[in-house]
Amino acid sequence: MKLDPRSAGTLPPTRGAQAIGATATARVLSRRKLRYSDGADAARDRPAHVRSGSGCAFVDVPGVGRRLAVVQDDARFIALVDVKGQRVDALDLPPGKGGVRQFDKQRGNKMDKLDLEAVCALTVDGAPALLAIGSGSAAPREVLVLTRFTKDGPILEELPAHALFSRLRTTRAFAGSELNVEGMAIVDEAHGGAPGGTLRLFNRGNGAADATGPAVDATCDLPLAALLDHLREPLAHTAPAPKNVVAHQLGEVDGTRLTFTDATASPLGLVFLAAAEASPNAIDDGEVKGTAVGLLRPDGSRVLVPILDERGRPLTDKVEGIALDETQPGKAYVVVDRDDPAAPAELLVIALPPLS
Repeated sequence: MKLDPRSAGTLPPTRGAQAIGATATARVLSRRKLRYSDGADAARDRPAHVRSGSGCAFVDVPGVGRRLAVVQDDARFIALVDVKGQRVDALDLPPGKGGVRQFDKQRGNKMDKLDLEAVCALTVDGAPALLAIGSGSAAPREVLVLTRFTKDGPILEELPAHALFSRLRTTRAFAGSELNVEGMAIVDEAHGGAPGGTLRLFNRGNGAADATGPAVDATCDLPLAALLDHLREPLAHTAPAPKNVVAHQLGEVDGTRLTFTDATASPLGLVFLAAAEASPNAIDDGEVKGTAVGLLRPDGSRVLVPILDERGRPLTDKVEGIALDETQPGKAYVVVDRDDPAAPAELLVIALPPLS
C-alpha cells in the first residue's frame, strides 16, 4: 500500500494490503494529554505526566472499575486511565538500576529501560490481569511484566525472558535483521478463568538491514499457557518455539515503509496500527510521515486505511497503542508517543471505517 501524505483522505492503489474503498479513512475525533491526577512524586521518580505511551488495553480493576491501562517504554509505571472521566493513576513497577523509574538520553540511562511496547488483558489465577512485553531490541528489554489485579491489590511480576527472546531472534523469518516486538494480542483466549489460547506477536520492521537481509514486519504465535509456565518456572519449562510465522508488506508513505506499532483483538480479527517512521534502526526515533490502521483477518488477508487528524490531514503522530471501545463499534482509543520526555503522551479517540 502506498499512501501519499499530500492526498487528503484518498487511498491510492495498494501494494501488499487490500484497501477498503477509494476514500475510506480513520479520523481523529479528539485528543487528551495524559497527566497523572496526583501530579509528580520525586520520591517515586514519577513525573507529572505519562511519558511515552507505547501500548494500551482495557482491564477491570477491583474496587476501581474499568480502566485503560497504558504501558510506557521509558518509565516504570502503568497508567490507569478513566476514559469516561478525567482521572489518571499510576501503578508503580519496581525501580530499575540506581533505584530510578525514568530512562532517557538526558539521564544517560536510555539503554537500561524495559522498553515495554505492548500489553494485552487476560485472566490469570482467576483474576483480571495484564501481560506487557519488552521489545527485545537489547538485553534489558528481554522481559515481560505480569500484573494481576486481586481484591487485595495488584501483584506485579517482572519476568526475565532471555531464552524466549533468543528463540524469537534466531527465528529470522520473524525477527529479520533487528528484533523489535511492538504488538501482541490473544487470538483465541481460553475460557474458565485459566490462561490459554494463542498469543500473537508483531515484529516491527523499522530496523536497519544487515548482511543477511532486511528488517521485516512479521507475526508469530506462542501458546499462552506454555509461555506463562516458562516465565514462572524457566528451569522446569522450555521457552515455547514461535509458530505460524508470517511476513507482512504494509506499503509505504512518501518512500518510508509502514511498520507495525500495535495490535488488539476484535470479533473480525486483529486490528493493528502502523506508522511510517524514518528511523535509522530499531532503537533510535525518526520522523513519522504517516500512519494507518488495519484489520488482519483470520484467513490471513488484510485491509488497511490511512488515519487523518482533526483537520483531515494525514496523521503524523507516532501511534503506539490501540484499544477498541467495547460499547461503541467503530470507535477506538489510540495512544501517541511524543518522543519527548517532557511532553505528555496523548490519548486519541478515533472513528474507524467498517473494517470487514
